[in-house]
Amino acid sequence: MHPKDLAAHKCSRKLLANAPRFRKLVRNSLPKPFNRLGRQGSQTTDLLAVSDDHRVLFMWHDGPERTDRSFYGYLLSVASNGDMFPLFEFHYHPTHKGLHCKMPCETSANYRNRLLPGAPELNLKPARDFDPASEQDRVTLIKVFCKAVGIETMFEDDRQAKLWN
Repeated sequence: MHPKDLAAHKCSRKLLANAPRFRKLVRNSLPKPFNRLGRQGSQTTDLLAVSDDHRVLFMWHDGPERTDRSFYGYLLSVASNGDMFPLFEFHYHPTHKGLHCKMPCETSANYRNRLLPGAPELNLKPARDFDPASEQDRVTLIKVFCKAVGIETMFEDDRQAKLWN
């Protein structure tokens, strides 16, 4: 994919109106390429439409220690036949690499209905460490993801709203 194509996807109007809700991940409950993902302690959102042509999915894995946990965000483009093309993979691993992403920029591989193995990877510099088990930190990671891919968000941290009610 050419950088101009990725830039066009980023600039297209996308909206995530509500904070995504996580639920226990059941294998084979999500479409390809996510149908085989998961391990014990995994939670996921539904595949959420942020525009007519774009979907997002968020997932996190729990563990006994913060360093055993991880968080993932995916931006996908949907073709007219329903095939999905990954545009952006967002990863947070407290044990290694921290916050980083993968994009199919200047690659010739066909990533249709696949994740991005072998795609270029970029390190992102987070302002702080996060704990994927924390609902507040997951909301923050979702907002960082949305800002990176040009998705407008219309929600606040639910915990903050509850403090005022």
